[in-house]
Amino acid sequence: MNANTKKNSAKQRGDMSLDRISRKKTDPVVLQRGVLAIDPGSHQTGWAWWKQMEDLRPAMVGVIEARNGSLAERATRIRDSLQEIYEACDWPLGSVAIERPIPYHRKPAVELEAVFSEINTWSRSLAKKRGPTPGLVVRTYNNQTVKATVCPRHGEWAKEGTSKEKLMAGVVGHLGTDYRFCPEDAIDAIAVGLMHLMVIRQEVLVDLLVNDMVNDRL
Repeated sequence: MNANTKKNSAKQRGDMSLDRISRKKTDPVVLQRGVLAIDPGSHQTGWAWWKQMEDLRPAMVGVIEARNGSLAERATRIRDSLQEIYEACDWPLGSVAIERPIPYHRKPAVELEAVFSEINTWSRSLAKKRGPTPGLVVRTYNNQTVKATVCPRHGEWAKEGTSKEKLMAGVVGHLGTDYRFCPEDAIDAIAVGLMHLMVIRQEVLVDLLVNDMVNDRL
């Protein structure tokens, strides 16, 4: 068989896959910058901002109100508000974490999907622009994963209380009682941020371990 037409072996294909993965690997320096977490809502969108990956407590939290107007007007208002928050913040942003809409939510799915899409598009547009957020990372997480990670699994809250109460208890358990008075949508955003911090910290740790192994061999 001609060498030019010979198919790659399984080992060669595996090596090529690993090579592609290594090229797409997120820069750990970027991950260590600030984190913006967002909980999209058709009328209220919660958000939370961490100065850097090492921080546990968010530096700022809030809720964007968009109750009046058409769906397009509300989605645009939320996007503009996020842009204002982004431009007013002095801390360099490294990643954005967004919660994906829940299927069969009590609110019309089309509204949540539209707001999520607007926020997701806005976030990814920041990554393509030159400026204070080069290499920005955008991640999305489903609601079930966030709650399973942040909510307490033991004690009375595991058996009693609504989903919101359990999430509130989980966030307060991680950060302290100062956050028990935060609006529900802000609590949701904090929970998304905590989930995201756990993920990217593991990625940075693995990268450091791999670099240490490589340096030891040299």
